[in-house]
Amino acid sequence: MKRENRKRREGATLVLLCLLLPVVLGIAAYSINVVYMELARTELQITTDVATRAAGRTLAVTGSQQQAILAAERLMQANPFANQTMSLNGSDIVFGISTRQAANQRYNFVSGTNPNAVHIKANGKVKVPMLFPTMGVPIEFRPIKTAICTQTELDVALVIDRSGSMAYGVNEVASHLQPPAAAPPGWSFGQPVPPMSRWQDAVASVDSFLQLLTKSSLNEHVSLSTYSSDFRTEVPLTSNFMNIGIALANNSARFYGGATNVGDGILTGMQTLGNKQLARPWASRVMIVLTDGIHNTGTDPLYAAKIAAQEDIMIFTITFSMEADVARMQQVAEAGSGRHFHATSAAELNAAFKEIANRLPTLITY
Repeated sequence: MKRENRKRREGATLVLLCLLLPVVLGIAAYSINVVYMELARTELQITTDVATRAAGRTLAVTGSQQQAILAAERLMQANPFANQTMSLNGSDIVFGISTRQAANQRYNFVSGTNPNAVHIKANGKVKVPMLFPTMGVPIEFRPIKTAICTQTELDVALVIDRSGSMAYGVNEVASHLQPPAAAPPGWSFGQPVPPMSRWQDAVASVDSFLQLLTKSSLNEHVSLSTYSSDFRTEVPLTSNFMNIGIALANNSARFYGGATNVGDGILTGMQTLGNKQLARPWASRVMIVLTDGIHNTGTDPLYAAKIAAQEDIMIFTITFSMEADVARMQQVAEAGSGRHFHATSAAELNAAFKEIANRLPTLITY
């Protein structure tokens, strides 16, 4: 009797297993399909982000929407999702303006001319088959993802060397024993800076840099600090770049020279970016430090750069002339997560400022 009951239970269990097995397999297939869908969506989001950043970066550097589209398409093709690639058409990529008014707000994007942002939508044109059919029916889905790359609002601190060597030509060796070659007879410090001087080259390059910022779609704010033996803020953060030109011209009219206090110049520029009345909390902060010589007084530049880096300030450095301390200024740029440029002519100095303008930050803002 017991043996017959056992056989009946075993038979019932077998029947139950036969009934439950399809259910278990169905649940397993459904779970695997869900995970696969999320994986495909994640891969598509990564692809879309990469393509959008490439488009935004290309737009920032070249100003060409057509080149930005080509860059996005190239990255979409180079980064497949779910073993498939997606192409962009005219409606998938939109150029426009992204803005926000506070650090705790999201960027708001609207299409428009003179763009500072690129919006790409991977709009589900590609059908992705599920790994397992549902109820015996093959199922496909179309993942949709979007991304926006924005050139961020910028607060920029210009920190410019006005030491005595800046009165000399870029190919001269500065010396307290003789005046600059281009100086008129009887020239001395405190008079107008000689023509063809490093200072005049720097003024021209800063002017070109500000013109590039003026042409951009962003509302950049720029401060000017200068240093020699002393250091001072010439112009606090402003969107009126004419004030910076006036301050530089005033130094040109009475050029006093002095030693080279790079470190305190950096700290002075940092203070302008921390001015709570003028600095915008949502703006990215960038410092550009120019020197033509060797730091020889005041705060150590690398120490100052590390302090600035703790305040999330990106530092670009430019050394101008063969007398400059290239190695030290490379370290300053590295400490500030920026890049160092070396120039030995007015043309190279101008190109360095232009390259920095093209390397200013972009963000994925959606």
